[in-house]
Amino acid sequence: MTLTLFTLLCLVGLINGFYSGLMGTGGNIILIPALDLVLVQFGFEGEELVKYIIAHSLFITVFNGFAVVLKQYRIKNLYPKKIFLIGIPAALAAFVVSEWLKTSTWYSKTYFDILFFFLVLTVCVRFLFFTPKMEISIFQKRMQDGQWGYLGLGGFTGITSALSGFGGGIVLIPALTDIFGIPFKKTASVSIGVVMVLALSVSLSYLNIAGTTPIAKQLPAQFGYISLGLTAPILLGIFVSAPWGVRLGQWMAPKWLRLIFGLVMVILLIKTLLSFL
Repeated sequence: MTLTLFTLLCLVGLINGFYSGLMGTGGNIILIPALDLVLVQFGFEGEELVKYIIAHSLFITVFNGFAVVLKQYRIKNLYPKKIFLIGIPAALAAFVVSEWLKTSTWYSKTYFDILFFFLVLTVCVRFLFFTPKMEISIFQKRMQDGQWGYLGLGGFTGITSALSGFGGGIVLIPALTDIFGIPFKKTASVSIGVVMVLALSVSLSYLNIAGTTPIAKQLPAQFGYISLGLTAPILLGIFVSAPWGVRLGQWMAPKWLRLIFGLVMVILLIKTLLSFL
């Protein structure tokens, strides 16, 4: 690995960690395009490229999520009950889908890019053009007090994450704020906790390749589909910047957090559109 590549990966980690701490997401919205660019340089393409992007994105998210969760715990803004209520079905669904994808060849880069585009577009429209109501409706109160809504959301989040490489925040944050009526700062904390749990299950799947087709490509310090050589510089940047993002996120008004989230979606939407041309 060259010094230039190491530096760029550290920079990706710094940006990713700060954004994750600020927004309560796994930061995969930044990781996925960056990993795409890096892995292409190593000769990956097609369905193998998709598997490597998803594996590395969610493996990094495990540690990214841990860094943010630890900070949320220290500032007493952690909600373990809701995290596990959503996180357990999310982890189970994500693991099953990951095991299926590892032995499949149908999930091409085109399908992956279409799903990425659809998710970014949906969240972009929702956050920029719809303002959440301040008061909680009767329906939202019932959703908050029940359990089936959280379990169903967890399963859907796990499937989406395993197919897209997103940590789950892109689904959880809009759902918990707009459908359940949970305040944004609480949602951010729950989201990153769930993201950490489901990302761990996907990582365990991609680290274990027994019974699957042998992997021809090899990256620095690779285990299964995951290269510690690529992930280490990114993780270094994440652990430096994530606590600062959490601190700023607690200080900023929710409307500004929503605006930042939406603007990042717009930038990635434009980038994805250009990739189709």
